[in-house]
Amino acid sequence: MLKSNLNIENRLSLIGIADSIKRSKSPNGVEHCRIWLEHRSEQQEAGLARQAWCKMPIQISGNQLIHSTQGITVGSKILVVGFISSHKQANGLNQLVLHAEHIELLD
Repeated sequence: MLKSNLNIENRLSLIGIADSIKRSKSPNGVEHCRIWLEHRSEQQEAGLARQAWCKMPIQISGNQLIHSTQGITVGSKILVVGFISSHKQANGLNQLVLHAEHIELLD
């Protein structure tokens, strides 16, 4: 087993284009931002080039982290690092969501 001081059991970094942005505030005053991030890249798998694509919801919570999202608009290229968790949707289906711990505007 790999030993490290970093928690790498559930870590994901993803670069993509912000597709939609929804900001809200919970009743207890915590700010939230939900961004749909679209990623496209070419990856190598089994020695062959493969087109990779995904569209993933990004959950950003907390007043400190929300402040860093103010410059993000639809079409912004961003790097998001965080952990993934499953959220149950209104239709009963589960969806993976990337909970941001670090966000960086790349353009």
